[in-house]
Amino acid sequence: MAKRRGSGIYLGNTRRQKNQTLRNLGILVSILLVVVLLSLCLVGWLLREDLRLPGFGDHDEPEIPASADTDTEAVTDLSTEAPVTAIPEKETEKFPVTEAPEETEPIKEIHSGIPITGAPIKVLDYTDTWVVMLDPGHGFDDVGTTSELLGGVNEATINLDIALRMRDELQKAGVTVLMTHDDNAVAGRVSTADGGEPPLHDLVLLPPEDRAVLANGQDIDLYVSIHCDAMPENGDAGGMRAYYHKNPDYPTVRNSAAEALACSLADSFDRGMNETTPLVKMLPAEDAYYVIRFIEVPSVLCETGFVTNAEDAASLLDPAWRQAAAEALADGILRYIQGA
Repeated sequence: MAKRRGSGIYLGNTRRQKNQTLRNLGILVSILLVVVLLSLCLVGWLLREDLRLPGFGDHDEPEIPASADTDTEAVTDLSTEAPVTAIPEKETEKFPVTEAPEETEPIKEIHSGIPITGAPIKVLDYTDTWVVMLDPGHGFDDVGTTSELLGGVNEATINLDIALRMRDELQKAGVTVLMTHDDNAVAGRVSTADGGEPPLHDLVLLPPEDRAVLANGQDIDLYVSIHCDAMPENGDAGGMRAYYHKNPDYPTVRNSAAEALACSLADSFDRGMNETTPLVKMLPAEDAYYVIRFIEVPSVLCETGFVTNAEDAASLLDPAWRQAAAEALADGILRYIQGA
């Protein structure tokens, strides 16, 4: 009996030792797994921080080498391009005031874009003398347009007054001035009762055709005709107008000069009078006035104001306004001459 009891005790001890060994082995395996997991985490962190492999968060895109048989264009590195400079907004004021030295003003682009010099006007030397023909519109028995706003004064009288004032201003600057007429005489004609020419009271009209023939027969450089406009159907229409024409039968330089002269007259009138912005317009052949269509030198017809506009009519009747207008138009001619 004692032998059998001893064998049971031995077997019990053996089973307990085996169970303890299995538990120890499980603990060891668990520790090893934890160590392996920690090692893997450590390796992953090191790879992310040091090697920066793709797939571990933000990274630079790998450079893709260009293939010889691909149609894809090379990508430009924008970071190497020159910085873009902001372009200032274009000046919107029609006639900007610019600070300039007293001796000269900057070149300005007026209306059609033709440069007009802003240099001070000088008295021309006799060797530089230009010959300008001024044409007071209408005259003699042709009184021109009329309006009740003028109180009995006619257009021809106003045109002549402004033209004579322009003549005086141009002559002060050394320009030779010819007048198509002064309402008492016609350029190139001597009126004598006993001479070959008829007395002036027989000259009741000087039509545009005769004025063109007269101008083309003189050695002149420029031709400016002075008029007043009218628009009975629209009393609000007003301001100065400068008309020119580009005759295809004449040289291009003549036509371009006519445009430049019109722009210069309008520019000076605008600055000198500070009124409604003048209009510069190239008239087509079917609408062009005879004197700007068939005179061979640069020619412009100026409408200084509208006799059917109350404000314009009051100005046209004012001698001080007519003097200022004459000075402004003469200044436009002189500025054109200096820029030519």
